[in-house]
Amino acid sequence: MISISELSPKKRAFLTGTILLTSTGFACRVLGFFYRIFLSRTIGAEGLGVYNMVHPIFGICFALCAGSIQTALSQHIASHIARGRSIFRTGIVISMTMSFVLAFLICRHAQFLASAVLMEPRCAPFLPIMGISVPFAAFHACINGYYYGVQKSHVPAFSQVAEQIIRMAAVFLIASYWMASGHTITVMLAAYGHLVGEAASAVFTLLCLYLFPPQTEVISAGLLSPDTAAPLMALALPLMGNRLVLNLLCSAEAIWIPSRLQMSGLKSDQAFAVYGVLTGMALPAGVK
Repeated sequence: MISISELSPKKRAFLTGTILLTSTGFACRVLGFFYRIFLSRTIGAEGLGVYNMVHPIFGICFALCAGSIQTALSQHIASHIARGRSIFRTGIVISMTMSFVLAFLICRHAQFLASAVLMEPRCAPFLPIMGISVPFAAFHACINGYYYGVQKSHVPAFSQVAEQIIRMAAVFLIASYWMASGHTITVMLAAYGHLVGEAASAVFTLLCLYLFPPQTEVISAGLLSPDTAAPLMALALPLMGNRLVLNLLCSAEAIWIPSRLQMSGLKSDQAFAVYGVLTGMALPAGVK
């Protein structure tokens, strides 16, 4: 049997990174499971159903401006390691520009999206909060993509844990304050928790970028390189299409299940309670 010490530095970094990401991913799933339990006891099954109906909108935005670009950044930087910083700057400019546009559109047309797309007007107050979180998500996704590209996965791994822990702490503190002040706890609690988690992850990765830079010796370049943008987007666009289709299907599921439950005879609150139990409690425990 080959020991880790006998592997090449590149293979060793890959193996340790895989183990670290797997471990932190499992830890985040466990924390997320208890987080869902806490949410179910504070905002209820119906509240979870409404929140899970809003969340796919964020998933669509993330697929367009962050997830695909993160993967493209890691692949392109890994292939052109000396130009890593230039590629990262180009990617983050593109990603942040798209994220701000999407955030503006969500905030501006929240009522339309809730009524005409999600077919649930109660979702309107939560959409702007989800929209504001999009630039934060795009920011830390690009930084994580940079670290993945240079095979330094410790920052992305620990940023996941930090995001989950801070989100849980923020939601607990907000819920405690609202209960102490007599404020009714609504789905807004989960929306604020999502925003705080994304913002915390963005701050964490930004600090790591300056304290533990991915590269020290790189080819200097400007903020945006046209020569880099074309191949980067050539990698990102197919991934973007794939993730967009998956998130559109999730959105369709979020819309159709409550509506079909209502067509079967359930009232609106009952339909969302059943949907909340399914997507917020049963499925995360079984497959996520």
